[in-house]
Parts: sequence; C-alpha cells; structure tokens
Amino acid sequence: MNKEFESGQLLVEVLTASGCGRCLKAKALVKDVVDEFKKDDIHYREVNVVEDIDYAVKLGVMRTPAIAINGELVFPVLPSVIKLRQAICECLKAAADGKYLADK
Repeated sequence: MNKEFESGQLLVEVLTASGCGRCLKAKALVKDVVDEFKKDDIHYREVNVVEDIDYAVKLGVMRTPAIAINGELVFPVLPSVIKLRQAICECLKAAADGKYLADK
C-alpha cells in the first residue's frame, strides 16, 4: 500500500516526456484541478518518464501524458477535467474510509 495513502494523503502524478505538447496541457490541467481542492493532503508531482523509466514501466505507462494517483495508473491518456476531478474525489473518499484505490 502506498505510504501517502496510508497517511490519508493523495499523490497525484503527471507522467510526461520532454518535447511532448500534450504533456504541457496535462501538467496545467492536473495542477489546476489539484489546486481547486485547496487541501494540504493532496500532493502534485511531475514525473519525466525518461528520467524515471523504471517507475513508468512499473506503472504500465505506454505513452504520455498519463496520470497516476497514489502510485497507480488511473488515466493512461489525458482525461477531461470532470473525470479527473471525479477520480480525485473518489480517492479522497476512499482515503477517508480507509480503503485503497485498488479496493474500490
């Protein structure tokens, strides 16, 4: 189980590659949605798949941009704002209930 989840926090990661135009859009979209929540227990992180290839492979990233929550690949492609917001809400609820993302 992910350490961030165990402590009741969420880690939202955007997996990107340099030179990827869609990745710039993904970074902005995810950062904006995370900022909407105004919660200290949601953390945002950008991961360059070239620099952290082992982690990207472990998650199953096949192309960029991709989005992981609490170390699980949730969106292998860029989702809509609504779908991303909904996934974060569901993960926050699961964290409050003491459930792991994969248990839903």
